Amino acid sequence: MADSSRLLSRRDALALLATAGAMGLVARVAADAPGAAATPSARAADDQGGGSSLKTIGVLGGLGPQATMDFVARVHRVSQRLIPSHLNSGYPPMMVWFLRHAPVLVNDQGRPRQPLEPDPRLFEAARRLGATVDFIVIPSNTPHLFQPQIEKAAGCKVLSMIDTAIDDVRRRQWRKVGVLGLGDPVVYTRPLAAMNVACETLDPELRGRVDENIFKVMEGRDDADSIATTKQALAQLRARQVDGIVLGCTEIPLLLDGEEEQPDLVNPAQLLAEAAVKLALA
Repeated sequence: MADSSRLLSRRDALALLATAGAMGLVARVAADAPGAAATPSARAADDQGGGSSLKTIGVLGGLGPQATMDFVARVHRVSQRLIPSHLNSGYPPMMVWFLRHAPVLVNDQGRPRQPLEPDPRLFEAARRLGATVDFIVIPSNTPHLFQPQIEKAAGCKVLSMIDTAIDDVRRRQWRKVGVLGLGDPVVYTRPLAAMNVACETLDPELRGRVDENIFKVMEGRDDADSIATTKQALAQLRARQVDGIVLGCTEIPLLLDGEEEQPDLVNPAQLLAEAAVKLALA
C-alpha cells in the first residue's frame, strides 16, 4: 500500500487543486494590476508583512496536473522540516500557475512536432508568473529544453529540476544510469552523456506502454495496470546492471505506489522541492 504521508488522497488532491487554481488566478490579477512592476523581493517582503526574507516561489505547472499537485505537497512537507512552524506562516510564499496546454507545438494527432518547438503560450505564462515571484520552478521535464527563453520571458531565474537531478547523479558517482521518462528522455540523456555517463532507456514497446500510462495519470485515470507496467519498466532497466535510475517524468513517482524513495532511484521532483525551499530561505 502507498505511504499516506507521501501520496495525496483524491480528496486532498482536489482540495489542493482548488487552492492552486485560485493562486493561479491571483498571479494573473497581480500581473495585470497597476504597480505590478514592483521588484520581486519587495513583493516577497510585503507578502510576509515586511519582516521576512522568504522568497516567493513561482510554480509553472499544470503540464501534468496531478504531478503539479504532488510537487506542491512535497514543497510543503520540506518546509515543515526546514522552517519553524506557526499556523500557515511556516511556508514560503508560492504562486502556482496551471498551464492547460502542451509546452510544445503538436500536430493534428496531438503528438509533438519534430523537431520540438515551444508553444508561445508557455512563455506568456512565464511572463505573467515572473511578474509576481522571485524565481520559477517547473515540475515538468520537457520545458527545461527552453529554459533560457523561459527565463527571458519571466525576467527571473528558473531553478532547474534537470540540473538538480544531474548533480545528484554526479554526487552518487554513478557511471551507468537508467532513464525512465516520456518518449525519448533526451532532457536527461544528453547532459548525462556529456558527463561520460552511459544511459539505458526502455525498449520501444514498453516505452509506448509507459507513455500511455503517463497520459492516464495526467487525466486522473491511472489504475493497477499502470502501476504494474511502471514497475516492469524499472525491472527492465535494473536488469541492465545500471547503478541507478532517474525518474525522468514527474508522473512516474505517482505510479510507483509509494516506492519512489528506493535508494537506487533519483526523484527529480523531490530534489526540486528541497532545492526550492532552500532557495526561498536563502
